[in-house]
Amino acid sequence: MIRFWFRFCIAMTLSILSLMQKVQSQGFEDFTVDKDVSIFLDKNFSELKNFQLGIKGFNEDNQLYIDSIDYSPWFVGDFNDDGLLDLFVQGYKRKENQAWLIMATEDPKAFNLHEVKPSFVEGDLNFPVIEETKNGPLIIYKQFMTKKTTKMVKGVEVTFPKNYNSWYGMGFLRKDTLIYKHNAIIEYNPNPSHSPIRFMQIHRYCQFGGCPDYKLKIDSSGGMILQNIRNTELEPGVYKANCDADQFRILNNMLNYLRLPESDKRYGDRNADHVITIWIKRMDGTEKKIMDFDLQGSLGLIQLYDQIEEIRKKTLW
Repeated sequence: MIRFWFRFCIAMTLSILSLMQKVQSQGFEDFTVDKDVSIFLDKNFSELKNFQLGIKGFNEDNQLYIDSIDYSPWFVGDFNDDGLLDLFVQGYKRKENQAWLIMATEDPKAFNLHEVKPSFVEGDLNFPVIEETKNGPLIIYKQFMTKKTTKMVKGVEVTFPKNYNSWYGMGFLRKDTLIYKHNAIIEYNPNPSHSPIRFMQIHRYCQFGGCPDYKLKIDSSGGMILQNIRNTELEPGVYKANCDADQFRILNNMLNYLRLPESDKRYGDRNADHVITIWIKRMDGTEKKIMDFDLQGSLGLIQLYDQIEEIRKKTLW
Protein backbone atom coordinates (compact mmCIF):
# COMPACT_ATOMS: atom_id res chain seq x y z
CA MET A 1 0.00 0.00 0.00
CA ILE A 2 2.86 2.37 0.86
CA ARG A 3 4.48 1.68 -2.52
CA PHE A 4 1.17 2.39 -4.26
CA TRP A 5 0.75 5.77 -2.56
CA PHE A 6 4.40 6.61 -3.20
CA ARG A 7 4.02 5.89 -6.93
CA PHE A 8 0.70 7.74 -7.01
CA CYS A 9 2.25 10.86 -5.44
CA ILE A 10 5.15 10.78 -7.90
CA ALA A 11 2.76 10.41 -10.84
CA MET A 12 0.60 13.32 -9.63
CA THR A 13 3.66 15.51 -9.08
CA LEU A 14 4.96 14.80 -12.58
CA SER A 15 1.51 15.46 -14.02
CA ILE A 16 1.26 18.83 -12.24
CA LEU A 17 4.78 19.81 -13.32
CA SER A 18 3.95 18.84 -16.89
CA LEU A 19 0.80 20.97 -16.79
CA MET A 20 2.71 23.92 -15.31
CA GLN A 21 5.35 23.63 -18.02
CA LYS A 22 2.64 23.58 -20.68
CA VAL A 23 1.03 26.73 -19.27
CA GLN A 24 4.36 28.56 -18.94
CA SER A 25 5.43 27.69 -22.47
CA GLN A 26 2.11 28.62 -24.06
CA GLY A 27 2.74 30.92 -27.02
CA PHE A 28 0.63 32.95 -29.42
CA GLU A 29 0.32 29.87 -31.63
CA ASP A 30 -1.80 28.27 -28.90
CA PHE A 31 -4.54 30.90 -29.16
CA THR A 32 -7.68 29.46 -30.74
CA VAL A 33 -10.55 31.77 -29.75
CA ASP A 34 -11.03 35.47 -28.93
CA LYS A 35 -11.25 34.70 -25.22
CA ASP A 36 -7.67 33.37 -25.19
CA VAL A 37 -6.43 36.66 -26.64
CA SER A 38 -8.53 38.83 -24.33
CA ILE A 39 -7.28 37.02 -21.22
CA PHE A 40 -3.67 37.41 -22.38
CA LEU A 41 -4.08 41.15 -23.07
CA ASP A 42 -5.84 41.85 -19.80
CA LYS A 43 -3.20 39.95 -17.84
CA ASN A 44 -0.08 41.41 -19.44
CA PHE A 45 -0.77 45.01 -20.47
CA SER A 46 -2.23 47.76 -18.32
CA GLU A 47 -2.74 49.82 -21.50
CA LEU A 48 -5.14 47.18 -22.78
CA LYS A 49 -7.33 46.72 -19.72
CA ASN A 50 -10.99 46.53 -20.82
CA PHE A 51 -9.87 46.33 -24.46
CA GLN A 52 -12.67 44.76 -26.55
CA LEU A 53 -11.69 42.84 -29.68
CA GLY A 54 -13.34 43.87 -32.96
CA ILE A 55 -13.82 47.09 -34.94
CA LYS A 56 -16.70 49.32 -33.89
CA GLY A 57 -18.56 51.58 -36.34
CA PHE A 58 -20.38 54.75 -35.34
CA ASN A 59 -23.73 53.37 -36.46
CA GLU A 60 -25.42 50.33 -37.99
CA ASP A 61 -24.56 51.40 -41.55
CA ASN A 62 -20.84 51.62 -40.75
CA GLN A 63 -20.98 48.32 -38.91
CA LEU A 64 -22.67 46.68 -41.90
CA TYR A 65 -19.60 47.49 -44.03
CA ILE A 66 -17.12 46.45 -41.36
CA ASP A 67 -18.85 43.11 -40.87
CA SER A 68 -18.86 42.51 -44.64
CA ILE A 69 -15.08 42.67 -45.09
CA ASP A 70 -12.67 39.83 -44.50
CA TYR A 71 -10.78 40.79 -41.37
CA SER A 72 -9.82 39.25 -38.08
CA PRO A 73 -9.57 41.13 -34.76
CA TRP A 74 -6.33 39.27 -34.07
CA PHE A 75 -3.59 37.67 -36.13
CA VAL A 76 -0.54 35.59 -35.22
CA GLY A 77 2.53 35.78 -37.46
CA ASP A 78 6.24 36.57 -37.60
CA PHE A 79 6.28 40.30 -38.32
CA ASN A 80 10.05 40.86 -38.15
CA ASP A 81 11.44 37.58 -39.51
CA ASP A 82 13.18 36.59 -36.27
CA GLY A 83 11.62 33.14 -36.04
CA LEU A 84 9.28 34.18 -33.20
CA LEU A 85 5.52 34.51 -33.59
CA ASP A 86 4.05 37.93 -32.81
CA LEU A 87 0.48 39.03 -32.13
CA PHE A 88 -1.56 41.73 -33.87
CA VAL A 89 -4.81 42.83 -32.22
CA GLN A 90 -7.44 45.43 -32.95
CA GLY A 91 -10.53 46.49 -31.09
CA TYR A 92 -11.96 49.38 -29.13
CA LYS A 93 -11.59 50.98 -25.74
CA ARG A 94 -13.77 53.84 -24.48
CA LYS A 95 -15.46 53.90 -27.93
CA GLU A 96 -12.12 54.46 -29.69
CA ASN A 97 -10.84 51.96 -32.25
CA GLN A 98 -7.24 50.94 -31.60
CA ALA A 99 -4.74 48.50 -33.08
CA TRP A 100 -1.60 47.10 -31.45
CA LEU A 101 1.33 44.93 -32.46
CA ILE A 102 2.81 42.78 -29.70
CA MET A 103 6.33 41.61 -30.55
CA ALA A 104 7.68 38.46 -28.95
CA THR A 105 11.21 38.33 -27.52
CA GLU A 106 13.61 35.55 -26.53
CA ASP A 107 12.19 35.89 -23.02
CA PRO A 108 8.77 34.16 -23.19
CA LYS A 109 7.45 36.52 -20.51
CA ALA A 110 8.64 39.77 -22.13
CA PHE A 111 6.93 41.56 -25.02
CA ASN A 112 7.26 44.85 -26.88
CA LEU A 113 4.01 46.73 -27.42
CA HIS A 114 3.57 49.08 -30.42
CA GLU A 115 0.48 51.07 -31.36
CA VAL A 116 -0.43 50.74 -35.04
CA LYS A 117 -1.10 54.18 -36.50
CA PRO A 118 0.35 56.10 -39.48
CA SER A 119 1.94 59.52 -39.07
CA PHE A 120 -0.93 61.21 -40.93
CA VAL A 121 -4.49 60.50 -39.79
CA GLU A 122 -7.43 62.27 -41.45
CA GLY A 123 -10.29 59.77 -41.24
CA ASP A 124 -12.67 59.40 -38.32
CA LEU A 125 -13.18 55.64 -38.82
CA ASN A 126 -9.84 53.90 -39.39
CA PHE A 127 -8.68 50.32 -39.07
CA PRO A 128 -5.92 48.04 -40.38
CA VAL A 129 -6.15 44.67 -42.10
CA ILE A 130 -3.33 42.14 -42.39
CA GLU A 131 -2.02 41.09 -45.79
CA GLU A 132 0.13 37.97 -45.82
CA THR A 133 3.01 38.03 -48.31
CA LYS A 134 6.02 35.83 -49.05
CA ASN A 135 8.15 38.38 -47.18
CA GLY A 136 5.95 38.37 -44.09
CA PRO A 137 2.79 40.14 -42.93
CA LEU A 138 2.00 43.70 -44.01
CA ILE A 139 -0.36 46.05 -42.18
CA ILE A 140 -2.78 47.84 -44.52
CA TYR A 141 -4.14 50.81 -42.55
CA LYS A 142 -7.38 52.09 -44.14
CA GLN A 143 -8.93 55.47 -43.41
CA PHE A 144 -12.59 56.39 -43.93
CA MET A 145 -14.70 59.49 -43.31
CA THR A 146 -18.25 59.01 -42.05
CA LYS A 147 -19.26 62.67 -42.33
CA LYS A 148 -20.21 63.91 -45.79
CA THR A 149 -19.61 67.57 -46.60
CA THR A 150 -20.23 69.65 -49.71
CA LYS A 151 -18.69 72.85 -51.01
CA MET A 152 -18.80 74.93 -54.15
CA VAL A 153 -15.78 74.71 -56.46
CA LYS A 154 -15.95 76.97 -59.52
CA GLY A 155 -19.71 77.05 -59.30
CA VAL A 156 -20.05 73.28 -58.99
CA GLU A 157 -21.11 71.50 -55.80
CA VAL A 158 -18.44 68.99 -54.80
CA THR A 159 -18.95 66.21 -52.25
CA PHE A 160 -16.23 65.09 -49.85
CA PRO A 161 -15.30 62.30 -49.71
CA LYS A 162 -15.87 61.94 -53.45
CA ASN A 163 -16.62 58.23 -53.15
CA TYR A 164 -19.01 58.59 -50.21
CA ASN A 165 -21.29 55.55 -50.02
CA SER A 166 -24.73 56.44 -48.65
CA TRP A 167 -25.54 52.79 -48.04
CA TYR A 168 -22.65 52.36 -45.60
CA GLY A 169 -22.51 56.00 -44.50
CA MET A 170 -18.78 56.37 -45.18
CA GLY A 171 -16.23 57.14 -47.88
CA PHE A 172 -12.70 55.83 -48.40
CA LEU A 173 -9.90 58.38 -48.01
CA ARG A 174 -6.53 56.63 -48.13
CA LYS A 175 -4.51 53.65 -47.09
CA ASP A 176 -1.02 53.33 -45.62
CA THR A 177 0.97 50.13 -45.99
CA LEU A 178 3.05 49.59 -42.86
CA ILE A 179 5.68 47.05 -41.84
CA TYR A 180 7.64 46.26 -38.69
CA LYS A 181 11.28 47.02 -39.46
CA HIS A 182 14.24 48.53 -37.60
CA ASN A 183 12.47 47.85 -34.29
CA ALA A 184 9.49 50.01 -35.18
CA ILE A 185 6.40 50.25 -37.36
CA ILE A 186 7.29 52.26 -40.48
CA GLU A 187 6.06 52.72 -44.04
CA TYR A 188 6.56 49.70 -46.31
CA ASN A 189 9.00 50.26 -49.18
CA PRO A 190 8.70 47.71 -52.03
CA ASN A 191 11.80 49.15 -53.74
CA PRO A 192 14.55 50.00 -51.23
CA SER A 193 17.62 51.86 -52.46
CA HIS A 194 20.80 49.87 -53.10
CA SER A 195 23.08 52.85 -53.71
CA PRO A 196 25.41 53.75 -50.79
CA ILE A 197 25.22 57.26 -49.39
CA ARG A 198 27.84 59.81 -50.34
CA PHE A 199 26.81 61.85 -47.33
CA MET A 200 23.85 62.72 -45.14
CA GLN A 201 23.43 66.11 -43.51
CA ILE A 202 20.86 67.08 -40.90
CA HIS A 203 20.07 70.43 -39.31
CA ARG A 204 17.91 70.33 -36.20
CA TYR A 205 16.67 73.53 -34.57
CA CYS A 206 13.73 75.53 -33.21
CA GLN A 207 12.40 78.55 -35.08
CA PHE A 208 11.65 80.33 -31.81
CA GLY A 209 14.78 79.21 -29.95
CA GLY A 210 15.33 77.21 -26.79
CA CYS A 211 16.07 73.73 -28.13
CA PRO A 212 19.41 72.27 -29.34
CA ASP A 213 20.50 73.81 -32.64
CA TYR A 214 23.11 71.79 -34.52
CA LYS A 215 24.18 70.47 -37.91
CA LEU A 216 25.58 66.97 -38.36
CA LYS A 217 27.15 65.58 -41.53
CA ILE A 218 28.03 61.90 -41.96
CA ASP A 219 29.99 60.73 -45.03
CA SER A 220 30.26 57.37 -46.79
CA SER A 221 32.99 56.09 -44.47
CA GLY A 222 31.27 57.11 -41.24
CA GLY A 223 33.28 60.28 -40.76
CA MET A 224 31.23 62.90 -38.91
CA ILE A 225 31.37 66.67 -38.59
CA LEU A 226 29.21 68.22 -35.87
CA GLN A 227 28.56 71.94 -35.82
CA ASN A 228 27.09 72.97 -32.48
CA ILE A 229 25.32 76.29 -32.94
CA ARG A 230 23.52 76.84 -29.62
CA ASN A 231 21.77 75.13 -26.70
CA THR A 232 23.73 71.87 -27.02
CA GLU A 233 25.51 69.80 -24.38
CA LEU A 234 28.91 70.90 -25.73
CA GLU A 235 30.20 74.40 -26.34
CA PRO A 236 29.41 75.99 -29.73
CA GLY A 237 31.97 75.02 -32.34
CA VAL A 238 32.95 72.34 -34.86
CA TYR A 239 33.71 68.79 -33.70
CA LYS A 240 34.87 65.72 -35.62
CA ALA A 241 34.57 61.99 -34.89
CA ASN A 242 33.98 58.61 -36.51
CA CYS A 243 30.61 56.93 -36.21
CA ASP A 244 30.49 53.65 -34.30
CA ALA A 245 30.60 50.81 -36.86
CA ASP A 246 27.41 49.11 -35.65
CA GLN A 247 25.48 52.37 -35.47
CA PHE A 248 26.73 53.35 -38.93
CA ARG A 249 25.56 50.02 -40.36
CA ILE A 250 22.12 50.45 -38.77
CA LEU A 251 21.92 54.02 -40.09
CA ASN A 252 22.84 52.92 -43.63
CA ASN A 253 20.28 50.12 -43.60
CA MET A 254 17.62 52.54 -42.40
CA LEU A 255 18.48 55.16 -45.01
CA ASN A 256 18.36 52.53 -47.76
CA TYR A 257 14.96 51.21 -46.68
CA LEU A 258 13.11 54.46 -45.90
CA ARG A 259 10.40 55.37 -48.35
CA LEU A 260 11.37 58.93 -49.25
CA PRO A 261 9.51 61.34 -51.58
CA GLU A 262 10.51 61.47 -55.23
CA SER A 263 11.43 65.16 -55.06
CA ASP A 264 12.17 67.80 -52.44
CA LYS A 265 9.46 67.69 -49.79
CA ARG A 266 8.09 69.82 -46.97
CA TYR A 267 6.05 68.30 -44.17
CA GLY A 268 3.87 69.94 -41.55
CA ASP A 269 2.90 73.48 -40.61
CA ARG A 270 5.68 75.93 -41.35
CA ASN A 271 4.72 77.87 -38.22
CA ALA A 272 5.70 74.92 -36.02
CA ASP A 273 8.60 75.53 -33.63
CA HIS A 274 10.65 72.34 -34.11
CA VAL A 275 12.25 71.87 -37.54
CA ILE A 276 14.56 69.32 -39.16
CA THR A 277 16.11 69.61 -42.60
CA ILE A 278 17.78 66.59 -44.19
CA TRP A 279 19.95 66.34 -47.28
CA ILE A 280 20.82 62.84 -48.49
CA LYS A 281 23.13 62.35 -51.47
CA ARG A 282 23.97 58.91 -52.88
CA MET A 283 26.83 57.50 -54.92
CA ASP A 284 24.58 57.18 -57.98
CA GLY A 285 24.04 60.96 -57.98
CA THR A 286 20.48 60.95 -56.65
CA GLU A 287 19.66 63.20 -53.74
CA LYS A 288 16.74 64.01 -51.44
CA LYS A 289 16.05 67.20 -49.52
CA ILE A 290 13.40 67.21 -46.82
CA MET A 291 12.14 69.95 -44.52
CA ASP A 292 10.04 68.58 -41.68
CA PHE A 293 8.13 71.01 -39.47
CA ASP A 294 7.11 69.48 -36.12
CA LEU A 295 9.18 66.32 -36.89
CA GLN A 296 6.21 64.13 -37.93
CA GLY A 297 6.82 63.71 -41.68
CA SER A 298 6.56 59.93 -41.64
CA LEU A 299 7.00 57.02 -39.25
CA GLY A 300 10.27 56.14 -40.96
CA LEU A 301 11.63 59.67 -40.64
CA ILE A 302 10.75 59.73 -36.93
CA GLN A 303 12.86 56.59 -36.44
CA LEU A 304 15.69 58.15 -38.47
CA TYR A 305 15.65 61.27 -36.27
CA ASP A 306 15.85 59.13 -33.14
CA GLN A 307 18.76 57.11 -34.58
CA ILE A 308 20.73 60.23 -35.53
CA GLU A 309 20.09 61.79 -32.12
CA GLU A 310 21.33 58.61 -30.44
CA ILE A 311 24.51 58.71 -32.54
CA ARG A 312 25.10 62.37 -31.64
CA LYS A 313 24.64 61.82 -27.91
CA LYS A 314 26.68 58.60 -27.64
CA THR A 315 29.68 59.81 -29.64
CA LEU A 316 32.72 61.07 -27.74
CA TRP A 317 33.36 64.31 -29.61
